[in-house]
Amino acid sequence: MLKNKICDTYIFHHRKKPFNNFFSYNALSLLLNLKEIESLKKPFLFSINKLNIFSFHEIDHGSRTKGENLYEFIKMKITKNFNFKKDLDIYILSSPRFLGYVFNPISIYFCYHKKKIKYIVYEVKNTHHEQHTYYKKINSHIFKHTFKKKLYVSPFLSMNIKYYFNVIIKKNKININIDAINTNSMLKTGLIAKNYVFNNKNLLYFGLKRIFYAQKIMLMIHYQAIISKLKKAKFYFKKRKLYNTLSFHE
Repeated sequence: MLKNKICDTYIFHHRKKPFNNFFSYNALSLLLNLKEIESLKKPFLFSINKLNIFSFHEIDHGSRTKGENLYEFIKMKITKNFNFKKDLDIYILSSPRFLGYVFNPISIYFCYHKKKIKYIVYEVKNTHHEQHTYYKKINSHIFKHTFKKKLYVSPFLSMNIKYYFNVIIKKNKININIDAINTNSMLKTGLIAKNYVFNNKNLLYFGLKRIFYAQKIMLMIHYQAIISKLKKAKFYFKKRKLYNTLSFHE
């Protein structure tokens, strides 16, 4: 069973086909129990749904509707689409806002019942402010699964592709690998989140160590797009406008 943690997170992207390109960066992430988020003992540098140096806002996730309870939203979608009516503890792994700004390419929800993971939810965003959320029912203690790509995330990655997920949860570390593969492309991405006690000392230390992490992610994305273009990567145009979409997978 997970606990509320501050996570020092290493993120990598390695495009291996049709050309080779690698980059990585570090970010500050949080692992939060959504069921207890209002009663969470918070460091003074951190707030829920309020402006602070670091903050977590429910409107950045789920339905992205003002006033929506994120825990109830995720639980409702699971209950409705998987007919699962039992109690759940839901943890989100995501970066908080820093000085009011954040961009999370992916946020992951771990949904527990009686200390066992029953569902994993992957909330993917692009730079067009669109979002697709993959809900996956877990039937094993090995967290490997495959999805067809549902959201345009890069002009250099076609929609005709599959994602291969592999999640490994350890006591003080979470590893997530996501490979995007078809006959013409291979992109290997992932993150390693090292978990630390959720307190003022660690929040200040890792916040300063990874300062402006949220802004750096956006700059890195656009810089690497220029690099890919210079390497003559094929450009795929965006065909339609989405906002929030969802898919459910047994």
